[in-house]
Amino acid sequence: MRMVHRLVGALAALAVTGAPALSAPATALVPVPPAASPSPVGSAPSSPSVSAPSVPASAAASEDLRPALLTAADLPDGFVPIAAATNDNGAVTLGGNFPGCPSLDPVTGDGTTAAAVTYSKGAVGPYLTHALVHFPTGGAATAMDRLAAAVTTCKSFSQELAGITVRFTLAPTEVPTTLGQSAFGVRMTGDTDFGIAVTADIVAVRRGEFVLWLNDMTVGTTPAGMVTTLAKAAADRCASRIKGC
Repeated sequence: MRMVHRLVGALAALAVTGAPALSAPATALVPVPPAASPSPVGSAPSSPSVSAPSVPASAAASEDLRPALLTAADLPDGFVPIAAATNDNGAVTLGGNFPGCPSLDPVTGDGTTAAAVTYSKGAVGPYLTHALVHFPTGGAATAMDRLAAAVTTCKSFSQELAGITVRFTLAPTEVPTTLGQSAFGVRMTGDTDFGIAVTADIVAVRRGEFVLWLNDMTVGTTPAGMVTTLAKAAADRCASRIKGC
């Protein structure tokens, strides 16, 4: 079980994170606490609590994207919030530390503003992350192009994550083309030698200079297609709550 928690934390870094996986920084959005403080093998880990990081004055003054995020009422029964973050200048990032796939390197940086929240139904998921990032002029299209390229440039690769050799495979998934100016979907699966896979279904949508990011991560099971179902609700909420989205 300890290795499962570590793999969950590592793969979750793809979703949205404020620092490398397992470091549990104040701005971390991914469900890292079980991996950072594992329970003894065979016992259930304690449930992580929602973090409430301080928001830099520049972020608070520039833009608050939190009203555009999905709430627990928008999700299937049983999901509860376990982490949240809101930062600017790249402190909340899309992408992760995957040397085997440069297209998945973080795409946010100076000038970006973001808000994100993660919900969970249990200690090992499923986890649902919803993030919204506002890019400087021209930045959203560039970010989307690079992230979408991962589906063709990184169909499979292996690397060490949290001391575990993980074999990743990426496959495209269908996403409605009417959600924004561009959209893509991908299923990313991490297989290990101990027989448990972690799978992330991801949908990204560009609306103007905003990128919506939904990630449904499961352990040992196949995601139920929740991100595709929720993508329209996320896009509609962004359009109604955030000017220019």
